Amino acid sequence: MKLSAFGKDKGLLLLLHLVCMALLSAFLHITGYPAANITLICIFWLLLLSVWFLTTYLRRKSYFREAFRLLEDIDDRCLFGEMLPDSFALEDRLYREMIRISTQSVIEKIRALEDAQTEYREYLESWVHEIKTPISSIELLCGNAKNTTSGPETAPVMNKLLRDIRLENRKIENCVDMVLYQARSGQVYKDYRIRETDLREVVCEALEKDRLLLIRSGIQADVSCDETVFTDKIWIVFILNQLILNSVKYRSETPSLRFYTHRSKDNIVLTIEDNGTGIPAEDLPRIFEKGFTGSNGRDHRKATGMGLYLCKKLCDRLGILLTARSAYGKGTEMTLTFPVSSYIVRT
Repeated sequence: MKLSAFGKDKGLLLLLHLVCMALLSAFLHITGYPAANITLICIFWLLLLSVWFLTTYLRRKSYFREAFRLLEDIDDRCLFGEMLPDSFALEDRLYREMIRISTQSVIEKIRALEDAQTEYREYLESWVHEIKTPISSIELLCGNAKNTTSGPETAPVMNKLLRDIRLENRKIENCVDMVLYQARSGQVYKDYRIRETDLREVVCEALEKDRLLLIRSGIQADVSCDETVFTDKIWIVFILNQLILNSVKYRSETPSLRFYTHRSKDNIVLTIEDNGTGIPAEDLPRIFEKGFTGSNGRDHRKATGMGLYLCKKLCDRLGILLTARSAYGKGTEMTLTFPVSSYIVRT
């Protein structure tokens, strides 16, 4: 707080003192009071006024310096009103009380919103688990129907029909998984389990989930992953699954998909490389934004812009760096960079 600003704030009071001093001096002069005494009274008055002004300024400056320091240091600024330092000024105490009442109202509304969000998330997770049961049942029934198909003439038709049903069922399951992981992404720490994880194993598991789609798309994956990292296996399988689906969606006429790892001093990098349509240079910086589909997405009406956004969000929560490199018309490389910590068992 500047002295000039404080002076302007107290300007009316200072002016009142000067007017009173002038009126008193005039009255004393009219009544025949000696000029020397009048001057002495004015000097003493100005001295007391200056002491009061400077003392008040220093106290107010110290108070607001402490208040601003507290505002900068506090983690949750909603609690600022509760932690304001005591003040000698009545107006400060009244303002603090008003801030406390207002803050309490805001906190109550925030808690109500958090409770509603938690309730909705729990309902969503419950719904996802419920709908996964019929999805699993459909998959099981398709498997049983394939084994019981009768007649050499109808077998090819029935097998194709069952493959189509299983493929569509897998698409439903993927959409359900996206809903589940989106609901859980805000509280990853409650759901993940960090374990030593073989990257070859998780890549193969993700590929197995999309086996029918890869076969239909004519994609044969090449896996060269020999590293082990500490992460959550289930979450990584989901992330890889989304990246695989993107590669399939934007594949070329002769599609290929390659997974490989390499180790640096501080990181283990898993790369997913395809030879698909690639990403235009102007779209590349925005591919992880929520809802962004870009020019490729506009050509594919089913694109939602949620897959890569969710992958990036989950990777950030897990401490994994997700990056992309692409040349339009040549393909795309997605890399997952896992930090190597002292507790990782090195090979």
